Amino acid sequence: MSGDSIHSSLQHLCSFFIHAYHLKDALKDAAPGLGLTPSDIEAAITNDPRLALLADLANLDKHVNLTKQPRSGCVPVIQQISGVDSSTGNGWNLSAKIEHGATVLDGMDVAQNAVSAWREKLTAWGIILCPTPSFHRTLRDKAAQRR
Repeated sequence: MSGDSIHSSLQHLCSFFIHAYHLKDALKDAAPGLGLTPSDIEAAITNDPRLALLADLANLDKHVNLTKQPRSGCVPVIQQISGVDSSTGNGWNLSAKIEHGATVLDGMDVAQNAVSAWREKLTAWGIILCPTPSFHRTLRDKAAQRR
């Protein structure tokens, strides 16, 4: 692992933060057809700590400084960036620690938490269906019947 490849992986992570946060723009545009308002979307971001942190990370990467109060309560700082050998022995993984107040978070966990938060919101708004174990059993049973 080289410094360039670690830096490139960090840029991918920061790009993910920006793109994941900007899902809000498409949702705000579609909000009236979904029975929502743009302020519903903004409130969902502000009121969910995972999405509030995502918003701060995206805006910091995009604008360098926050021009408003951080949605997450404090300004996150990405630090302790390194490459870590994978546990399987196949290559390496990015390690990016995010200092958020008195807490240090793993950058990959923050990304996963953002995905989970958006999935919860999209499910609650009826935009996507969150399959349940019984849903998976039904699919498996239907596939078996076709054989």
